[in-house]
Amino acid sequence: MDLTKEYPRSPNDRLMGIPMLPRTIDKARAALAGALGEYVYGDKSGFDKALLGFLGLSQDEFLAGVRESPDDAAMTRWLEAHARKATPAQVEDFSRDFLSDGDDDADRARFAQRRAALPADVQSRVKRWTDLLDVAEGRIR
Repeated sequence: MDLTKEYPRSPNDRLMGIPMLPRTIDKARAALAGALGEYVYGDKSGFDKALLGFLGLSQDEFLAGVRESPDDAAMTRWLEAHARKATPAQVEDFSRDFLSDGDDDADRARFAQRRAALPADVQSRVKRWTDLLDVAEGRIR
């Protein structure tokens, strides 16, 4: 994947029911190809860091999994064998927290300020931090 020429998948996209996972796979593939462009991967990304923490994997372990997995189906199998086991309820809890508009009043205020700076016709469709990336990458217009 070459992130100098295309966007990674949306942070709202899910694999194994987990948001951000497809995007982090794309960014890891780009890192392996030396084609991250302006994107950051792993511990340099707050979103990736949250996902990796939930999976119980380091950025290097995840990168090794992506290296061994040519597609999402293979990566799913790799994760089932190497990542922390999570119940459906734990996946749902992570998803709800990850897709929230912030952890505290200061986060929510920053989010509200960024949303208010968007065009009026877009604002109502932006409900969480991940939606701001979708706006920036043209998935929400």
